[in-house]
Amino acid sequence: MDKKNKPGLALEKVFDERRKFIVVGLTGRTGSGCTTVAKLLSADFDSFCPPRPVSVNFESDEDRKYKVLYEYLEKNWGNFHHVQLRDLITTFILERELKTFLSVVSNISGIDAGEVEAILGEKFKESYNALYHERTRAKLVVESSETGLDEDFMYGFYFNDVPKFTEEVRNAVDSIASGTYTRLYQMFANNIRRSGNAYSEVFNPENIYKLAQRANKLIKLLRRRSISSSERVLVCLDAVRNSFEASFFRERYSAFYLMAISAHDSERKSRLRRDFNLTDIKLDAIDSRENPSKLKGEEYFFSQNIARCIQLADIHIFNESDDGKSFRELKRQLVKYISLMMHPGLVTPTRSERCMQLAFDAKLNSGCISRQVGAAVTDANYSIKAIGWNDVSQGQTPCNLRNVGDLLNGEDVNAYSKYEKENDNFRSLIGRVYGDKVISSSKKGIPCSFCFKDIQNSMDGEKNQVHTRALHAEENAFIQISKYGGQPLEGGVLFTTASPCELCSKKAYQIGITKIFYIDPYPGIAKDQVLRIGTNQPQLCLFTGAVGRAYQQLFDPIMPYKEEFNISEELKVPNVKSELRARIKELEYKNGKLEDELRSITDRANL
Repeated sequence: MDKKNKPGLALEKVFDERRKFIVVGLTGRTGSGCTTVAKLLSADFDSFCPPRPVSVNFESDEDRKYKVLYEYLEKNWGNFHHVQLRDLITTFILERELKTFLSVVSNISGIDAGEVEAILGEKFKESYNALYHERTRAKLVVESSETGLDEDFMYGFYFNDVPKFTEEVRNAVDSIASGTYTRLYQMFANNIRRSGNAYSEVFNPENIYKLAQRANKLIKLLRRRSISSSERVLVCLDAVRNSFEASFFRERYSAFYLMAISAHDSERKSRLRRDFNLTDIKLDAIDSRENPSKLKGEEYFFSQNIARCIQLADIHIFNESDDGKSFRELKRQLVKYISLMMHPGLVTPTRSERCMQLAFDAKLNSGCISRQVGAAVTDANYSIKAIGWNDVSQGQTPCNLRNVGDLLNGEDVNAYSKYEKENDNFRSLIGRVYGDKVISSSKKGIPCSFCFKDIQNSMDGEKNQVHTRALHAEENAFIQISKYGGQPLEGGVLFTTASPCELCSKKAYQIGITKIFYIDPYPGIAKDQVLRIGTNQPQLCLFTGAVGRAYQQLFDPIMPYKEEFNISEELKVPNVKSELRARIKELEYKNGKLEDELRSITDRANL
């Protein structure tokens, strides 16, 4: 670029701000491929080796888009720093001496501590003690205002020494019993969020972000180092498993993207059996810890909750089976979204992204106090025919606008049913459950909303979905079509932020839906019992793409591309008509002069 092109330099500065700092947080169930993605991003472009685009005979515009994205990333690639949260857990483990660590391993594995120490051996003992002292020094470096921050030592400790030792811990602990490492680190992670200490289970609300804060220190370390080196700071956090940690980074960095890596459950478990020799019992135990069926009280804040993290994700990546280990489709997806993080608006969204974004936005209309779900229904050409969200029937008041105090005091009477207002048992139980909570929530300025289904099921002593007040999102979308005129949907497509339940699956099947795109799998048996039967089975598709705020961030150009190109290349498109007019005037002027000269010559010749 010509140094005199100051507007071009300014433009480069704008895009450089996007390219030089990006934080990608990876989330997904164990075995889905988070670490695979992190390793791909931390390699150089040649080692990353994404599939090359076709240059002629494009089959679709999606192939043309990939060519644009590939060529951009090839010129602007930067290696990501791989920050593994398991390594940060290791630094918390190293805050105690080896004896304490061996005691916990003994409890997890069920093997005597002395035998555990013997199995791990002298080499592991030496490694642990060396890192224990190194961790002590690192803590002193951070805390000492006199010493200052020894960035080279800190970088070497966190990005070289600790990762190597974590792998040593993994191999050593799993040599005792396969699966012990995963159970051990999941427990330590929960303890750190719960207490700030890997070895304590005492809940302290002040420490729920302790693990995220340590990861943030590494990001800050990299940013400080980049000031002198002028290097870009591209960070990949592997892996985010608690939704509050995801929110922690999202609230601090506009350049943070939570990327959910998904795989078919059968493929995911097959990988874990093959690579780590895990039994089905151990796999189920891992899954139950990552996706607990019900969280209560303090558990919300320190437990792993992969399902919630996936719901919050900005970008959804599908890591399909790849026996050849080339990860072609996975890499194609990464090319797209890393390019768009660096240069928004290079390409437009896919039609499935466009439709899912509408479903994602629709869910925000839901007044359900339990979970918001959105849906969009299209014809076979992905033309939107209706959107829906889980909510009460039109004319009824959603749960988030109803207050226990109003119900018990006989206020806002149209918001409550005859049953709620007149059934003594119901009113007695709701008063018993909420009691002084009405006053407490009022002091905080928040409504004391309640879930009718929970209270009724408590009275009946059973769990019955029929007592929910809300229509499901998919159901609502289907009804909107019939309510406002109706049109055929056979061969259509359903987009839903959560895969449909048994009841909505039946409706989708009956309508003739041929594809169902979803983000978050429903825990029931809808897929295998309702959709995997008969001759008109719809295709179930795990959604891949950007939604929510990332949809706007990635696809909204910083400036119109025409203006960007004109500024960058100092392009000047001439006004050909004006040029012709000017040329005509110039020629007319010259012609006039020639005529004057000719007359002058003729006059002299006649003398």
